[in-house]
Amino acid sequence: MTSPGDQDQKRPHPGGLLSGLSKFNTKFLLVTGFSVLIGAILNVVVARQGLHELSRKSAREIEAGLNTANREYLTNHLNDRAQHLNLRLGHAYADLEMLAAIVQTMADNGEELKPLTDQAASMAFFRDKLVHNPKSNWWQNGVDEPSVVGVWGYLGKDGEIFPEVRAAVDRTALLDLFLPLFQKYGADKLQVYYADSPDQPFVRVAPWLDMGGTFDKLYPGHNEKMWYDAFYPGLIESWNEWLKEGLAKHPDQTTVLSPYDDAGGGGMVMTAFHPIWNKSRTKLAGTVALDLTLAQLVESIKDVKLATAGFAFLAQADGNVLAVNNLGASTLRLKAAGGAGQSEGVGMLQRRLKDSEDPAVAGMVLPRDEKIDYREMIISGESYILTLERLAPVNGWAGPNARVALEHWTLGFVVPKKEMYASLLASQKAIEESRTTIVSTQIVIMLGSFVLLMVGVYLVARRMTGALVALSKGATRMREGDYSVRIDVKSSDEIGQLGVAFNDMASEIEAYTNNLEELVGERTRALEKANLEISQLNSKLAQENIRLGAELNVARQLQLMVLPAPQELLEIPDLDIAGYMSPADEVGGDYYDVLMNEGIVKIGIGDVTGHGLESGVLMLMVQTAVRTLLASNERDPKKFLNIVNKVIYQNIQRISSNKNMSLSLLDYSDGRLQLTGQHEDLIIVRKNGQLERVDTMGLGLPIGIDLDISDFISSTDVELASGDVVTLFSDGITEAEDTAAEQYGVERLCDVVKRHHMKPSKEIKDAIIEDVLAHVGDNKIYDDITVLVIKRL
Repeated sequence: MTSPGDQDQKRPHPGGLLSGLSKFNTKFLLVTGFSVLIGAILNVVVARQGLHELSRKSAREIEAGLNTANREYLTNHLNDRAQHLNLRLGHAYADLEMLAAIVQTMADNGEELKPLTDQAASMAFFRDKLVHNPKSNWWQNGVDEPSVVGVWGYLGKDGEIFPEVRAAVDRTALLDLFLPLFQKYGADKLQVYYADSPDQPFVRVAPWLDMGGTFDKLYPGHNEKMWYDAFYPGLIESWNEWLKEGLAKHPDQTTVLSPYDDAGGGGMVMTAFHPIWNKSRTKLAGTVALDLTLAQLVESIKDVKLATAGFAFLAQADGNVLAVNNLGASTLRLKAAGGAGQSEGVGMLQRRLKDSEDPAVAGMVLPRDEKIDYREMIISGESYILTLERLAPVNGWAGPNARVALEHWTLGFVVPKKEMYASLLASQKAIEESRTTIVSTQIVIMLGSFVLLMVGVYLVARRMTGALVALSKGATRMREGDYSVRIDVKSSDEIGQLGVAFNDMASEIEAYTNNLEELVGERTRALEKANLEISQLNSKLAQENIRLGAELNVARQLQLMVLPAPQELLEIPDLDIAGYMSPADEVGGDYYDVLMNEGIVKIGIGDVTGHGLESGVLMLMVQTAVRTLLASNERDPKKFLNIVNKVIYQNIQRISSNKNMSLSLLDYSDGRLQLTGQHEDLIIVRKNGQLERVDTMGLGLPIGIDLDISDFISSTDVELASGDVVTLFSDGITEAEDTAAEQYGVERLCDVVKRHHMKPSKEIKDAIIEDVLAHVGDNKIYDDITVLVIKRL
């Protein structure tokens, strides 16, 4: 028994109750405060989100307006600059075309103009006083003449120019009247020159310069090659292709070379050629050309001002950037390749977009039509506005061994998006500052409201704790084993209802505790009885599994036993036969047999739908029926197959099965094979390797579907010569799948038989099975596999 003192020790002391009360108040305050705080925070978040959405919408409206304005400004500015470039370049091309027209007229009317050209060549003003340079082996006139004429060493011998070359130089003496004027007036040109035909490519250039000496210094070996091949390899070949196509297809014949740094110090230069043809337009008679100084054009591109960090650039069709300021080159991260390889011709400026160190720039696609391309792209992690427009088309030549092709240069503007949208960013910043002020004010108000609310919650909580203390005392006594405890309920609110529920719970626990031992005993006895019944069922199930396994094994063995033994097959005269059957389950549904009776060899192969015990029993029925009919000396193949069908149909009806079977029967005698019944194709490989397939679908119906199928049965004859191979198989071969669900297929089976047809039937059979298993691999075999190989000896 427990003394009153002991009971007092087990019950909570007033200090403990006050501690519990303190904990309850604390928890109540925390829960309430946390809930209120979360609500207030959500309030602030929602308000902040609303302001953010307002900011986003206003920014979107401003951005839309800026987009329209910026696009209009950039496209208009770009179009104006592109037209300016087209006009400047077009002016130069027009000068060249005018000069080409003059020279072409002289070429077309050479005979009529000969007296004039002969007279001009004898005049002091026009006379070209050519002096031989024995060291470098070229001829050049003096500095006091209007233009310089260079005649290369291979156009003369022993210090004397070939007469026909000298005559050609004299015929062009009148050009001293035109070339200096074309160089001086019109578009800004560095040089204007004429080069004669590839047979005698002397060069006449205005104004005068020490051409031979400059070439010796900058292009060693130039005098060892024909002038066009030395400086412009491949250019003449392109013009000759124009002749083949017809010059009418090329009305604009001005041909522009890629810009380069002039070797003579002329700065950025671009050469434009125009071919001159003979009178019959069958051969190149020469060229006129001019070197354009692109300094002003390049500077006009470099000087384009777009915001603070914007810039313009000019690029060829292949992305080679001709003009860009230093900021633009740095932003686009371009790499210059210089003018290397001058021994192979004029060194071209190579600074391509595709070679940029920035992936976005390297992948930039230039416009392919006349529309202005306006887009946004990321360069080095920063957003830029890109505006592109194509210039007027021109025949372009890109360098050594290239072909002349129509190309467009592209003018581009690149502007940092942040500069174009500076006003948008400023408005967003102002809205963000206002949003921060509003949110800060809301937080201060929220904290003040939270403090006032918590004071009110604390006062309410103190009034609630009295009833909770009584519940706490009752729960403590129940925990100590006093299930007779009851508390005094003084209110009908939720806490009062909790007290009633506590009293009901205490009564139920008291009653349950008194009856617990009896309930445990009853449950234990019930579990022991159920466990005994389960053990007995498991024992019966194990015995039944053993019995079924034994029966299936007996059926499998019986099925395999009725197959023809290898010794039986060896006794078949005139034929070499090998067979194989592997069921997918313990018992299969495939059938094959080889029987002999009074000189007739009866061969059968079939496939019962499905597999397993029921299919195996049906297979045994067919084997028995075939053997019985053969023993009864039934010789008519159609009648034979119809009787087998009737026997199987009646048995199927008796056992209420839904199975049926494909079956083909073959009768062999004296080299003739008679085939009856429906099954898979018959594969025949002749001794010479010729492949034949016999379709059996029209030779019968599946066995067991109808009582009488005589109207559907027909037969076909196959002649077998020595060395011919016949292969019979079930669909388990052709429908075998690998791990990718690809079927083996009849074509692959035919290939295997054809490759091995010269071998004995057993080796052919083994090759088939090996190839099928290799195809299946680790995949599961879902159907019976049967193959029968017959070879005439």
